[in-house]
Amino acid sequence: MEYSGGYFLLSATSANQFFYLTQLEDGGFHVERLISMDEEVGGVFPNIFDIWAGGKLNRQTPILSASVLDKVLVSMVFGTQEEALEGYREARPQDPLVGLIGISLDKKHLPDFHDWRDPINDEIGEGEGVVYCLKKKQPPSSGGIFAGYDIAGYELGGRFLSFLGNHFFKYFLALDPNLSINKYGLFPERQKAEELARYTNDVLKDLVGAEEDLMWLPWKITIYEGF
Repeated sequence: MEYSGGYFLLSATSANQFFYLTQLEDGGFHVERLISMDEEVGGVFPNIFDIWAGGKLNRQTPILSASVLDKVLVSMVFGTQEEALEGYREARPQDPLVGLIGISLDKKHLPDFHDWRDPINDEIGEGEGVVYCLKKKQPPSSGGIFAGYDIAGYELGGRFLSFLGNHFFKYFLALDPNLSINKYGLFPERQKAEELARYTNDVLKDLVGAEEDLMWLPWKITIYEGF
């Protein structure tokens, strides 16, 4: 059983995808288009923190109306597919590469996720979109296309860092030279993604300082629009 962690809009044109694609292509992997929950890799938007700050945005992304932005949860997630679709329909004419994905987590990982956050963060956590979605324990929306698993760490405040954004892939290959990723730069098999997530938590944290304050988990990604 999997529970939804929310829905995201991605804009490949606003992400630093060329940098990460070059790394993969140099390694002999063919990736048609990266899908990632990491904003630098996947181009996740809109960033509510940037919008609230009222300053110049770090990245140029499609502009959404105030009525849609009101439905964005901290930091860049929509609580329902329907709300995310509103944003997708506004953004698509501005950027033909916009996509809409949903993320979900196997229920067996929920205790680790919530325990890691620590009860003292509950007051903050109630305002974070992914935490809010997971606590509802609702299955992902039906339909969509399975894209693969992204090994990602969730930062307090609502953002994700991914294995690609943190350059872990070379360490994964050292562990398993026969490792494969699919055309989206994701892991196609849950068992392998879970194994690599454990390796990141148990070994890479100490070996390369893999953001020690994060819990790295295998997040399932489903495509609903675009790509």
